[in-house]
Parts: sequence; C-alpha cells; structure tokens
Amino acid sequence: MSELRTGAVTYGQLSVLRSLETHGPEHRSVANLISVWEVPFGVGVAQVMDAWLQLVAAHESLRTTYDLSGPAPTQTVHRYHPSRVAAVELAEDNFGEALRLGAEAAAEPIDIEAGLPWRAFVTTHQGDALHLVTVIHHVAADNGALRVLEEQLGVLLEGGTLGSVVQPLEMAQEQQEEPGTRSIRHWTEVWDRLVPGDRDPGDASERRRASLYSLEGLTAAQELSDRLKVSVQSVVLGVGALALSRLMRTEQVTFALMAANRLTTRWVPLVSSLNQFAPVTITVDEEADPLEYLRACYVQCMTAYMNGCYDVDALKEGLREAGLPEADPTAFAKHYNFLGDVDSEPAAGSALRTGIEWRPSTQRSGPNFHLAVATGKGILIGVGASRDYLEGNLPAVLAASIEAGLINISKGSERTLADVSLDNLWRIF
Repeated sequence: MSELRTGAVTYGQLSVLRSLETHGPEHRSVANLISVWEVPFGVGVAQVMDAWLQLVAAHESLRTTYDLSGPAPTQTVHRYHPSRVAAVELAEDNFGEALRLGAEAAAEPIDIEAGLPWRAFVTTHQGDALHLVTVIHHVAADNGALRVLEEQLGVLLEGGTLGSVVQPLEMAQEQQEEPGTRSIRHWTEVWDRLVPGDRDPGDASERRRASLYSLEGLTAAQELSDRLKVSVQSVVLGVGALALSRLMRTEQVTFALMAANRLTTRWVPLVSSLNQFAPVTITVDEEADPLEYLRACYVQCMTAYMNGCYDVDALKEGLREAGLPEADPTAFAKHYNFLGDVDSEPAAGSALRTGIEWRPSTQRSGPNFHLAVATGKGILIGVGASRDYLEGNLPAVLAASIEAGLINISKGSERTLADVSLDNLWRIF
C-alpha cells in the first residue's frame, strides 16, 4: 500500500464504538476478544509468526486506527509493517495456561486511536510451537471474523495462499451509498415497545456465568426446530424467555439479539465487526399453546435480524425526531447470543455434562444478563448475570430450567405454557 486511506466506519464498527461509550473509559478492556488456536504438530514457531503477519498484511482491519474526535468516527488504514510476535515458553503443553495468558493480555485496554488493534504471541513447550494466542479489539473482529482468521491461519500453515479479500472500507462505502432507512424506520416504530427496565440497568455488581452441556437438550431443541420449521436459536430463546419471566415474575422481556450481518456471500469472509444489536420484546402468556408461542418467537427474531444492520447514530436522530429521546441506542441490559459451534466437546465426566460449571468475570459494566448458546453433539447453555440481578445460584437454576423446558416442551403433552414444568431433576448443582 503506497499511502494511508481514510473513510467512514461501517455500521458494525460504529455500533462497537458507541457501545464502548456506555461502558466508559475504565471498562474499555471488555472489547478485547481472546482466541487460542492450536498449531499443527511439526509447524515451527517462525512459520506461525509469519502466518499471523500475513493475515495482518491481508486484512486492513488489523492495521486500522480510528479517529473518535468528530461527530462521526472515521477509520484510517495504515501501511503494513512487520510487527513483533513474541514466543512464550510454557512449563507443559497446556491449553488452559495459554488461555490464562491470553486473558492476562486482554485485561489491558487496546488503544485503537493510536496503535494496532491486536496483540499476539506463540506459546511453546521445549521449543515446539503449541498455540497462537491473539487478543483482538471487537471493532476489528467479531466471532465470524475470528472463524475466518482461524481457517485462513490453517491454510497458511499448510503452505497455501489467501488470494484476494474484501475490506471494511468497501462495506462502509456501500452503506454510505445505500443508507438503511427501512431499518431505521422499523426501529423507530417499535422502540417504545421495549421494556424500559431491560435497557440500561446501571448495574456495577460482579458478573459470573453458569453453564451446562446437554445432549438431551439439543435433541429436544432440534426436534422442536424440525417440527415447527423454525431455527434452534429461536427455540432456545423462547424457552429462555419463559424461564426468565417465571423467575423474575414478569410477562415481558426485551433481549438484544446479536445480529451477525453476514447475510450475503460477499461479506462472509470480511474480517471486521459486523455485529449489531437487534432488540426483541417477548411476551410470555402462560395460557398460550407452547408450540404457537415458540413459532411467534421465531417470527419476532427473524424480523429483528432482518433489520439488524443499521446506523445507530441515524437511529438516535430518528428517535429524537419522533419524540422518543434516547441517550444510547446500543444500551441493553439483556443480551442473547447464538455462538454457533462449540469450541470443543467437554470431557465425559466434566461439570458441564453432569452439573453446572461456574466461571467468574472481572466485568462490571454492560448487560446484567447474558444468555449464550452454542451447539456440538450437545447444546451448551451459558447464563451470565450480575449478582444484583440474579443472586446466589440463580444463574445455575435458570440454565437448568432452560434445559428442562426444552425437553418437556418437546414431549408435546402440555396444552399451555403454564403446564410446562421447568423443574430439572437430573442436573446436579
């Protein structure tokens, strides 16, 4: 590249940047995404380092800085310069230790206004390369982009080449030429139906996550998905809303769905952040037929996802003009994220399979409730929550209730939601 290139940011990048304003400067590290990718046996340390730098050279988002000083942020793509990738020797071949080191590297904010939006190092044992560990700012990559990078890293380590790639500035230009007025109109019309208490709780208490892995739960979710001709992720969200509404004694819950926005072939391999929030308010009528309830949840989810690519600044202005003053259209207290494939199958005797696995968090800002789901041979159900919102073991209770709800609804004997038992008699916690 012969010169710097500057332009507008994409809708996804803008959403990330505006969301960081909600977290505040003291919580900027929440945007750092950790990846630990295993290195094939026999591949040398220098080859891994070189492969990562080839990815940096190919994908402009990995060498972009952002100017946040004006009313509209801009991005500047810098020339490629080889950067230092460290090697860290481990006492043993241990994935958990590599992940711990990645978490340490992610604990410090990344200055996206002045430097590269990533950190990377290779873990080694007795000189052999074990993992490539990366920490990438969310404005430069989302989960879809991380999968792209992992796949392309594998190609390079096998001696292959990347070919041409699509860049964020191309998407930004296209979005500027074809503004998404339809989506702005949609959100402006439905915004006053969102549950106010599910917007921004201002909850600074400790977060933690309770997770379980269920073979029977996935079988039930897939059976319901096939029977109703709806997605597995919408089935799980519907049951999750039912469980949460009972626990909190409320009839409506607003979730911010995570829209990936990789809807066309052209943008699937883009390394950047395309994620945006697509809010949906689910009403739980205990007298409703369970299958009709799940079908209605699917329609609501699809409507939200199809409007999930939009300019959050334009939405803010649209809400103001409609008499709905809104300080931050990216602030939501309850998130739902369908992550796709699990990272790996849990061991047969692990707490994930037989009980509940707990994971602490240093986060003190953002959503006070986060339902995250992934699938493999079973379904991974993770309930993250603040202590002020779900005290004691309630995150575990809720995760177990979702598993029970999936299994019991799939049996098809209940006439109303009120008949559906969420008691989980086979999960130990």
